[in-house]
Amino acid sequence: MKKVVIVVIYSVLVLLSRPVKSRKCYLCSCEYEWETNDGTCGDADFATNCPLTEVGDKYCFIISTYDGTHETRVFESISSNNLQDSHFIQAVETIALSSTVWLPTTISSVGYGCDWDGCNNVTLANYLPESFQMKIDQTILNTELLDGQLPAKACYSCGKCINDLTAVLCKQVSCPNGICYIDEIHNYFTTAENNCTYNFFSYCEPFTDPVQTPSVRMRATYYIDLPSNRQIEIDEVDIRCTKDYCNSIEVVEYLKGQITTTVNLHPDFRPSRVNATTTTSSTTSQPSMSSSSTTVSASTGSVTTQSTTLPTSTSSTSESARLYPLGIFYVILTFLLL
Repeated sequence: MKKVVIVVIYSVLVLLSRPVKSRKCYLCSCEYEWETNDGTCGDADFATNCPLTEVGDKYCFIISTYDGTHETRVFESISSNNLQDSHFIQAVETIALSSTVWLPTTISSVGYGCDWDGCNNVTLANYLPESFQMKIDQTILNTELLDGQLPAKACYSCGKCINDLTAVLCKQVSCPNGICYIDEIHNYFTTAENNCTYNFFSYCEPFTDPVQTPSVRMRATYYIDLPSNRQIEIDEVDIRCTKDYCNSIEVVEYLKGQITTTVNLHPDFRPSRVNATTTTSSTTSQPSMSSSSTTVSASTGSVTTQSTTLPTSTSSTSESARLYPLGIFYVILTFLLL
């Protein structure tokens, strides 16, 4: 009887010692200079030296940030409670005024998130710059942000955390020779730490050219596997403008509806997610195609897609491999105690 009790106790201990399933992601970073085609990202041994590391239940992530012609690539793991799905492209882009002309959109950063072993492979970073672009018609920018006035004379000034756009009251302030600012974050999922849908602040700053020039900074997330009406989230918009009282939450929300987003995904961003956490839409397979191109109009929610879905292997053996020695240990221990 005593031996039976000991066996039961050890059985419980073995069961409790089972490891938690852990995702594996690549963890490393590199630099690249586009003007000279130089940097550690181009080293022949960079990919082989980037370790595949267990990260628990975090997502795998690639983020490329740009400063002029200099790029920094980081391969990492992240955790977030504010994402609809863990398979996505996320970009931060800016449209800025130069003299009287709005410049083409520039990329500040673009990232790729995924949820299976090794999905943030270092080779995918090469495709990120072309994967996501946002635009707003110049006529709309001129009307809403400039209206022929440079610099500003008056702005709104306030900080708000609201859930309803119909009850926004901000103080009107004089802003001579100034520029109006509004920084807004749209929370699609409110949490205890983040309990309002619209979190923004508006203010006036002195106008100095070229440091404080009119611009629109946008952050958007494209969910690769969700239905078309849920794929795009424009979750942050920052405006610098010189039309009087242009820095209102209503202007921000209007501009969101005028953003046109073009997503051009390499096939390797669209594998079959065998162990996916959330997949709520399917794609049409066309083997002759090598990429997908999706144009999304935020104002209408319409999506036109041509896509290819390629299968990929997902590593589900790492957990069983770690459990195997425990099983052997348990069998040996049981026989010794009998």
